[in-house]
Amino acid sequence: MRIHLLGIRHHGVGSARQVQQRLAEVQPDLILVEGPPELTELLHWMAHKELTPPVAILAYDADDPQKAVFYPFAEFSPEWIAVRYAQEQSIPVRMTDMPLVHSLATKAVEKLDKLENAEQPQRRVFPLEELARLAGYDNYHDWWEERFEQDTSQGESEAYFQAVELTMQASREAEEGIERTNDEVREAFMRQSLREAQKEGFENIAVICGAWHVPALGDLKTTKKEDAQKIKGLAKTKVRLTWIPWTNSRMSWWSGYGAGIHSPGWYEHRWKNPDDFGEWWLTKVAHLLRKQKVDVSTAHVIEAYRLAESLAILRNLPRAGLRELNEATQSVMCMGEGILMRLVQDELIMAHRMGSVPQELPKLPIQTDFETKAKKLRLEIREDRKYLELDLRKELDLSRSIFLHRLRVLDITWADLVRTSSKGTFKEGWQLSWRPESILELIEKAIWGNRIEDAATQLLLDQSKKSTSITELAAKLEAAIPAELFGVLDGLITRISDLATVSADMQELMTALTPLVTVSRYGNVRKTDFSALMQVVESLLTRICIGLPTACYGLDDDNARKMFTLIRQVDESVMLLEIEPLLLEWQNTLKVLADKEQIPPLLKGGSSRLLFDRRLLSEETMAQLFEQALSKGYEPAYSAAWLEGFLKGSGLILLYDPILWKLLYTWVADLDNEVFIEQLPVLRRTFAEFEVAERRKLGEKAKSLPALPTRTVSLTTDDFDFERAEASLPTMAALLGLM
Repeated sequence: MRIHLLGIRHHGVGSARQVQQRLAEVQPDLILVEGPPELTELLHWMAHKELTPPVAILAYDADDPQKAVFYPFAEFSPEWIAVRYAQEQSIPVRMTDMPLVHSLATKAVEKLDKLENAEQPQRRVFPLEELARLAGYDNYHDWWEERFEQDTSQGESEAYFQAVELTMQASREAEEGIERTNDEVREAFMRQSLREAQKEGFENIAVICGAWHVPALGDLKTTKKEDAQKIKGLAKTKVRLTWIPWTNSRMSWWSGYGAGIHSPGWYEHRWKNPDDFGEWWLTKVAHLLRKQKVDVSTAHVIEAYRLAESLAILRNLPRAGLRELNEATQSVMCMGEGILMRLVQDELIMAHRMGSVPQELPKLPIQTDFETKAKKLRLEIREDRKYLELDLRKELDLSRSIFLHRLRVLDITWADLVRTSSKGTFKEGWQLSWRPESILELIEKAIWGNRIEDAATQLLLDQSKKSTSITELAAKLEAAIPAELFGVLDGLITRISDLATVSADMQELMTALTPLVTVSRYGNVRKTDFSALMQVVESLLTRICIGLPTACYGLDDDNARKMFTLIRQVDESVMLLEIEPLLLEWQNTLKVLADKEQIPPLLKGGSSRLLFDRRLLSEETMAQLFEQALSKGYEPAYSAAWLEGFLKGSGLILLYDPILWKLLYTWVADLDNEVFIEQLPVLRRTFAEFEVAERRKLGEKAKSLPALPTRTVSLTTDDFDFERAEASLPTMAALLGLM
């Protein structure tokens, strides 16, 4: 039996070209490709005309879909080339590796946020790093790329794979003794597949696998007993597989067998143009820049090519690679502009592209419902970002909004709700960008229903039963309204009402009020009956008004600030409701907060300002409160905190009320030097929140007033650095808005 071991780099262009040539030379009667054997049943789809790369096989644990792995294929992937060759020549082809029933059973959950980070931990490659260093490279990736993947020589495929095997043999010997349990088990399964093929009578077998494994697959006899022991008694699980569209940007993932690549557009160009040493690539760059109205001539292309070649010579390289071409492009064609280079990166080097799969592929009902709804609503599923502004007064846009909100409930990462430039509740802005792993999120939600609406409803019902947080339930209610999941509204409202009745957490009640009030803004557009919800809102606000003064007693500074933020939020919500009885009830509560002793001064000042802004306090009364808070009867720290609450967010009142301004001005001037320094951070924090124009006008107003007696400071000329002080004056003037 002849075994041809073709060691490759996953997604390597040079590897793919050499595999293509070597298979034509040896004409095997069986092809084994690295990958779990379960993938074999899906390989026949690769001959389907509608399955166009980039695509991937998604494999997941049937009982725990979060345990999943992806096996991506590009048109230049050696595995793709090998399988397509087998299909064209009617040669049997199988996958050979550790079965998924075992690997997923022992696999740690590979969370999507971890998969999002392209760089998964790589294997130890110290010997290869040393080889690269001796050859003059900074890392072994660049060395391998230049020596193996960018080599366009033809007719030497046997020598090529022999060189790969010798390199890996030396590397493995140098790392002898290092434990590689996972590799050893995988290689045992690969050897077992070869033995089974031998028993079946195959005599000319080609194996396409990662270069690292090649030295381990040559000895089938002496390792037989050891292999049987290694693969015995492994855990098992149920596995499901399907083809899914993939994207170029996701080719950088380290998942399944895939070694990530970061230049799929460049690799694709090298695959289609093997004899191009940079001329055609730079021409493509020039065409792209010209579309952006950048003045790029043929002379620029020639000069960039010469520069790239010169860089290659200086680096002792046989030809210019992508790094040299990029540096030449930015220097000559982009005139040093990084933003133009980012355009080249996105459009050519990455080349955003999404593959496609046949419609007749087996799918879960929820996947079919999702694709049907998206098509009906004319929502295109694509990788690049698309902004969508919806007018909820239009039937189509309203239906789109409902669908997208239901996906948000299910945590399907496709559409993000963003701000719009238009005011009013009838406008919604969405940012759409499809990610392949969203398929896995859909599959995971299939347990809740066969349709998007059913799954979203059942998921919310389950979450509402388990939740004991009023704030969390209020947020879910806020999500359910625009998604028109009316089947959960009564349950959520009842649950919120029950929890609010027994809750003693005032901050949670106040936090929950805002989303409940916000929900009411959808009434006019979505024609929703909010009568039951308004009863909950009224009950919640009544409890807040009764319990808030007591909850504010004795708060420390941090909790007082949290409470102050919540008070302002509740005030905005009450104003939004525009219900007179509720408004009066809330205003009475603010009066209690403004008058009661033992309430933190921050809250007293803030409540006073809210009442004054609502014209519930006369100017005379406000001046009296202001004067009292800044009087010498209170500690400066108390006055500063009261002042911070009163001035929070806006200093216009100081510009237009001369009485308040004079009181503040005098209070600051009368502070002792040490007290002034102590309270300065509070004052600085208060004034820093004002608009720039407000700060500038306040500074000008301060300059125009008569100078008050200068505060005496006991410093000698030896202690004071006049030069440093003078140098700081422009900065201080800028901070105060005087410049």
